[in-house]
Amino acid sequence: MIEKEINQIKTQNDHCKTCLTNEEYDYELIIIGGGAGGFSAATKASELGIKTLMINGGLPIGGTCVNVGCVPSKILIEMSNDYYYTTKSTYDALTGSCNTEFNFKTAIDEKHKLVSGLRKSNYIDVSTTFKGVEIIEGRGKFISPNEIKVNKNIYSAKNFIIATGSRPKIIPFKGIDKVPYITNRELLSIEELPKKLIVIGAGPIGLELAQAFTHFGSKVIVLEKESQILPRIDREIANELQKNLEDEGIQIKLNVNIEELSKDNGDKIVSTTIDYKKALFIGDEILISIGVTPNSDCLDLEKGGAKVGKGGFIEVNKELQTSQPHIYAVGDVVGNAFLETVAAKEGYIAASNLFQGTHKSINYEAVPQAIFTSPQVAVVGLSEDEFIKKYGSCNCRTIDVATIPKAQALKETRGMIKMLVHPETDLILGVSIVSPMAADLIHEATLAVKFKMTVDDIIDTVHVFPTISEGIKRVAQAFKRDITIMSCCVE
Repeated sequence: MIEKEINQIKTQNDHCKTCLTNEEYDYELIIIGGGAGGFSAATKASELGIKTLMINGGLPIGGTCVNVGCVPSKILIEMSNDYYYTTKSTYDALTGSCNTEFNFKTAIDEKHKLVSGLRKSNYIDVSTTFKGVEIIEGRGKFISPNEIKVNKNIYSAKNFIIATGSRPKIIPFKGIDKVPYITNRELLSIEELPKKLIVIGAGPIGLELAQAFTHFGSKVIVLEKESQILPRIDREIANELQKNLEDEGIQIKLNVNIEELSKDNGDKIVSTTIDYKKALFIGDEILISIGVTPNSDCLDLEKGGAKVGKGGFIEVNKELQTSQPHIYAVGDVVGNAFLETVAAKEGYIAASNLFQGTHKSINYEAVPQAIFTSPQVAVVGLSEDEFIKKYGSCNCRTIDVATIPKAQALKETRGMIKMLVHPETDLILGVSIVSPMAADLIHEATLAVKFKMTVDDIIDTVHVFPTISEGIKRVAQAFKRDITIMSCCVE
């Protein structure tokens, strides 16, 4: 299947006469990795007429996001929401039920079809438009700073961009070698719905899938070693999400120390200590979702000369250049942010810096992140903890989503919006949201952080009424007035 797709996207070496070539090398650029970062770099290389080889290995073309990440997971999440919330209207006038029949195998098959179509339209078809870019399938390893070996063949290049991504992280818990477990990759293609699912890790992926499978009908318990879910997110926001997840029947255990994995008559068992007390959890499947490991360990980077830092992430400067001036690295393998959008932006920037000397970089504090649970979580800029470390105390305001007129009309009570503002200049430095459509709402806050807007800039902007997005304006107004005694459309 993969070879068939790769054959579809190979170009005919249509290299223009103006291509930047050097007779000493086979290619001007070799890109290692065929995901979002690699494709974005290839797009820029094609625009510039650079003679390029892109090597894709492991996952099908398109990498993590379209194949085993955000695309298939969001398909199943939205499918589970449609199924679960159809019978749970908050309006008195709507009773009864529909969409009550659910076929898990059909859900997985439908997901496969949608993923295949998106991979074709977003990657395979796009690649046929590249000029001067050849794509091959295989795993590349450096044999020198300017040479790489793929499928027993050696290719040389003047420059390299590494975009090999990451894979699920696995901790060697006691007994893990004796107990079959799954990661999010396997769960997204599992053939039978688990009756009992144990999720180890309460990060974004673990919580998204925990809720989706709860909606499908699994009994789910989440085990987290830290004192809150989403350990990198504002605690107040995380606590609000946890409350909503637990209201839907998900069990969440915090401060969990995993002692051992074992099995007994088909049951899979997780032995733990929680606050110094022993506890056993039994399930049909164990999902391990505790982060990612960069795919740098299979590249023989020591032969290429690029330095690898803590955790296996490739060290780069702000322009994404490694310790070798001609080698750049982007995406998950660098670890600046584990987002498809960031990988794509980094890939384009790396190619621009490499061939045009643009010296571009990314302000990661202005990059929004979202978690597609229900309600969703979205953040940009500083968290409360980061703000306090920098300024000593938090100049912040929080409003409940339930106070927004549109939410009241929808009878929506879930969520809150928090804004953090510079104590002297009123610049907006961070926003955290847990609410329906938080992933959409965060973009106004992102522009505010990126372009150094103040609360007055938000307040002075006319918003559509009634919308949930008015919540951004209302939380900004909370710095200037008592919003509990305010007409809905007051500036």
